[in-house]
Amino acid sequence: MRSLRARAHPAAVASITTADAELEETLDNLDGADNYAAWIFEQVNPHLGKEVLEVGAGHGTFTGLLSTSSARVVATDVSERCAGILRARFADDPRVTVLQGGTAAVAGLPPFDSAVLINVLEHIEDDDGALRELSVTLKPGGRLILWVPAFELLYSDFDRKIGHYRRYRVAGLKAQLSSAGYEVTDIRYVNSVGALAWLVVARLLHRAPTGGLSVKIYDSYFVPVLKRVEGRWGTPFGQSLFAVAVWPGDRSSTTRPQLRLGGARNRRETNVYGE
Repeated sequence: MRSLRARAHPAAVASITTADAELEETLDNLDGADNYAAWIFEQVNPHLGKEVLEVGAGHGTFTGLLSTSSARVVATDVSERCAGILRARFADDPRVTVLQGGTAAVAGLPPFDSAVLINVLEHIEDDDGALRELSVTLKPGGRLILWVPAFELLYSDFDRKIGHYRRYRVAGLKAQLSSAGYEVTDIRYVNSVGALAWLVVARLLHRAPTGGLSVKIYDSYFVPVLKRVEGRWGTPFGQSLFAVAVWPGDRSSTTRPQLRLGGARNRRETNVYGE
């Protein structure tokens, strides 16, 4: 499995404080990418239950979508700044509970039907440990839903600045999930044109690929077409990787770890669309 695992860049990754400052503008720009957020949600929604945990909720763009189809959403983020934004944004929504911290913040709460991490796992240095510990938050048969950046070839200076330790491929992430005790039910690449744009803008030109105008243009003109094309034929590569894995309820030999996420090993958990 280790030969398939995405290569980490711990020495180069920005600190939590630096990454959070960089992400503030990025999240603001991406908050208006309604077509892209809806595209992600359409793929996530069939796998959701009524009780949902969102780890790394950021500014809450995806939280709002989750709350439309779930009875309860518990949204967490390790950033105090993001937690404040989330509390203000969902102050009048009884379906959403906001907690500052990683998954350790939900210790003691009843387990969830689904745990959702949208562009979060890549921010965690020990992602193998994170996958194992996330099982504690799930009911038997509960689903872990991941959206992560794809392909190490696309790893750029921008990835480092926003706290990415790695990018993923299907074979490696599938092996990691299986090793952590999950049963993978869906795993595939998404957003082929986004991968090409990221390669040129972020990797080759060393520019931030999430500028306000470029995000609006991509969201308005490219996403609707990609949604139709990839929905019908799929894609052999993409900017992102989507995965769904079930925590089985019949593995008595599997020892579930204690919740520890949110400590020093977890450098960053946040929600960054398109990264």
